[in-house]
Amino acid sequence: MKRTPGWKAKSRISGQDFAVALGLAGAVLFFVISGTLAYLDLQTIREDTNKISHSHEMILTLANILSSAQDAETGQRGFLLTDDTNYLAPYQSALARLPAQLNTLSHLSTDDPAQQRRIGPLKQAIATKLAELKQTIDLQRTHNTAAALALVNTNRGKTDMDALRTALAQMTQAEEQLREKRIRETDTALGKTLTSGVFSGLFGILLTLIVGYLINRATDARRRQQWSQSGQMGLEEVMRGEQDTDELGNNILGFLSQYLGAVAGAIYTGEGGNFLRAASYGVPPGAEIPERFRTKEGLLGEAVAQNHTLILDDVPEGYLAFGSALGQSKPSFLVILPGSADGRVNTVLELGFTHEVDEAVITLLEEMLTAIAVTVRSAHYRDDLKGLLEETQRKSEELQVQGEELRVSNEELEEQSRALKESQARLEQQQAELNQTNAQLEEQAQQLEAQRDDLENANASVQMKVRELEQASQYKSDFLANMSHELRTPLNSLLILAKLLADNVEDNLTGEQVKYAQTIQSSGNDLLTLINDILDLSKIEAGHVEIRAETVPVERLTESLRQVFMPIAQEKGLGFAVEIAPECVTVFSTDIQRLEQV
Repeated sequence: MKRTPGWKAKSRISGQDFAVALGLAGAVLFFVISGTLAYLDLQTIREDTNKISHSHEMILTLANILSSAQDAETGQRGFLLTDDTNYLAPYQSALARLPAQLNTLSHLSTDDPAQQRRIGPLKQAIATKLAELKQTIDLQRTHNTAAALALVNTNRGKTDMDALRTALAQMTQAEEQLREKRIRETDTALGKTLTSGVFSGLFGILLTLIVGYLINRATDARRRQQWSQSGQMGLEEVMRGEQDTDELGNNILGFLSQYLGAVAGAIYTGEGGNFLRAASYGVPPGAEIPERFRTKEGLLGEAVAQNHTLILDDVPEGYLAFGSALGQSKPSFLVILPGSADGRVNTVLELGFTHEVDEAVITLLEEMLTAIAVTVRSAHYRDDLKGLLEETQRKSEELQVQGEELRVSNEELEEQSRALKESQARLEQQQAELNQTNAQLEEQAQQLEAQRDDLENANASVQMKVRELEQASQYKSDFLANMSHELRTPLNSLLILAKLLADNVEDNLTGEQVKYAQTIQSSGNDLLTLINDILDLSKIEAGHVEIRAETVPVERLTESLRQVFMPIAQEKGLGFAVEIAPECVTVFSTDIQRLEQV
């Protein structure tokens, strides 16, 4: 009977143990269930995060495909304008990148049937655009520039590019909607996980801390990733469109400074080791920052030479400043990042911060640099094309002026062409005569060889005769000089008498006699002029007889002929008449004195 209390005690202890065990079992079961649920929620968050990353990668791939297509079109335009194959480098690079980018897109869209269906039209649009580019480039390579430009002017290239942009925009919009949906799902799963963590914290602080730590860690990673993705998408937004280098640099610096908290910045662009400042941010006027630099010149040049990011936590005095109307200062930390496209550095980004730069900021900047470098390269191509277009327009205006000159010259050439056709007929006839003459010349050539020897023998005698001729010529000149007085004396008397008769001072001559006297006077003057020319032996021998051309009416010539020959015809009882044909010109240019002598 005394064991009852002991039994009751044992029973009470056993119940407590059971309760404790049951409580522990319940607690363990709850924690197991809570842990399982938390694990499942974490898996969901991880999967959603991966899906968001997958969507972001999909969007970036679509943007890269568009960039490659634009590079190919830029290379084609540069080649058409300059006929320089160096401008085909972007086109060749785009052709090399597009297949890999399309394969990546196909691989990324395997889990989305709707996107898979859009890939077919996208590939067809790309193939159509590349075929158009290849056709114009092939025409240019065969120097058929007119046909290539005619194909470009049909707007086929713009239509194909618009179709490509539309296909890419549809896929991008669908992927962005899917990414937003996955972000909402991730936020919902995160809420559930936080709720489960709160309830689990009522039963165990340690477990709650662990779960909270894991959740916080996953949330931080997701927020960093979303922050990075938002930064890249925001940068792509400000770089979108056709901008020149200065505008692009200002937009990039403005966005990065606001998004990353930088207080000052500068961006440099260039090629071949020479870099120029394209834009600056937060730098007050008069600050001493370089306008240009070369490779290995200063920290900027070292960053280009090493193609490596430089981070400075002790910025030298006067190196980079920022300020406003209230004052100026210098940043505490400085980041210099070189960006390269196709393995060549063409962009250098310099940002100043007042606080220590987080590693995530550096990682994000390095990820952004490739896109910035590619966009800067495209902007350089556009600037080059703009300059080439202006030069082309200037040359086009010059060509229009030259075209008008050529039109006038063409009319003159047509006139000359008619004359050439007439000459061609005569030349053909002469060619036949020349062919016949060639045979005779061949025979004569042999005779000439024999005669050459005879001529050499006769040369000595010819020289002697030349001296004799010179002496005879001197005699002739002396004779003509002596005869000049003998001829002129009676001729001058004849001219004086003819003039007296022609003047008819005593009015004792008939009109016919006066007319004959005038004819004698005119003929005598012509004879005197002819004697003067004959006597001027030096002129005749040198072929320097002077011709004085003047405009002469045809009637004057016919009247002179009539006065000379009419008395002779009447003396012989002959009829004499001078007729002028209707198609004959009324005036012509000649030396009337020489003509009348003939």
